[in-house]
Amino acid sequence: MALAREQVEKELREAAAEFVGIEPNELDLSKKLRLEYGVSSIDAAELIMLIEDKYKLKIPLEEAKKILSAGDAIEYVMKNAK
Repeated sequence: MALAREQVEKELREAAAEFVGIEPNELDLSKKLRLEYGVSSIDAAELIMLIEDKYKLKIPLEEAKKILSAGDAIEYVMKNAK
């Protein structure tokens, strides 16, 4: 069963917003979590681990480094999750 983009976006928006400390509807999916929202490197790593666990993915370090925004995370999940 394919993942619904709307569901993935809702889940990752909520998760990222929690790390940022804002309401999910206030999160701009294109803003960089670390540079523009000030998310720590530890929280960014925890978000990657959450994505791996939730969507049964193993994200290589080089790919994880490219996930800079919630929008990037959504695109990665949609492209790689089964």
